[in-house]
Amino acid sequence: MSESTIACLLVTHLPVKAERQRYPALRGKPLVIIEIISPGEMVLDCSPEARGVETGMSAPETLSRCPEAVLLPSDGQFYDNVFERMADALAMRCPVVERGELGCLYACLEGMAPVYGGEARLIASLLQAVPPLFELRVGVASGKFPAYVAAATSRPGRAVKAPPGAAAFLSSQSIELLPLPQKSRERLRQAGIHTLGRLAAMTVSEAQARLGAEGRLAWELSQGIEPSPMPALSRSAA
Repeated sequence: MSESTIACLLVTHLPVKAERQRYPALRGKPLVIIEIISPGEMVLDCSPEARGVETGMSAPETLSRCPEAVLLPSDGQFYDNVFERMADALAMRCPVVERGELGCLYACLEGMAPVYGGEARLIASLLQAVPPLFELRVGVASGKFPAYVAAATSRPGRAVKAPPGAAAFLSSQSIELLPLPQKSRERLRQAGIHTLGRLAAMTVSEAQARLGAEGRLAWELSQGIEPSPMPALSRSAA
């Protein structure tokens, strides 16, 4: 399968930023989004100002750590609508768009640069796909996961293009960027595996022995292998 250029558009803490767009008075305040779950409540998202608060905490623990926190009930439909508008804005710029988790979008950039008069102008257009309040990060690479890593390690409002060779680019990056449950990443850390390069140095059998079924996925991603290519890539490989 030939490599194609993929962009990842990443908005971190989308629920917090969506609420601050809806309620401007909340900007700059320690905001915590609370999700109602049975039998209680837990933190879905929180702003950097809510020091000491982490996702998954209970509401009482949140207030014990950050008494000045502003607690809001989560509004999943509102966040989905905000995300949908972002996806629509990206689709106006690139014909092949794929939705990832909330706040994460992918676009196939093959053949798009000439349309915009060059790659720099294309990436500038991507950065303008969402309002500045959402602090969009853009990563460009030869696959979805390297593009996500490039976006996640870029600065708000900026774009990073990964150099050729996904495995080499990924080698120094943290295993925290893997799409694995926290307990799986903890098992890797306990084994002294803190970077994707260290994971890539293992055999796939060793990775599976440590993580079970998730081990193969983690190992493939650390190698720069794309288990689920963009739709356009699937068509080109047919």
